[in-house]
Amino acid sequence: MDDPENVSPGGAKISACEADEACTVVACAICLSEIPASVAQSIEGPDYVHYFCGLECLDVWERKARETLEEPEG
Repeated sequence: MDDPENVSPGGAKISACEADEACTVVACAICLSEIPASVAQSIEGPDYVHYFCGLECLDVWERKARETLEEPEG
């Protein structure tokens, strides 16, 4: 069975970026500042962040998105 940490919300296996010759990783700081938390609510959002920002950044981005989406509007 696949590790649930390495599976997208849609059920697709998430590979390490190093396994993809065409993957050019964007700096995590750029991803965190430019990809809004609302993208986390889409099916493709986490896959997009993983592909362009890397697996480690995906973890940070998802935590930040959860915190942002859980904040009450004031």
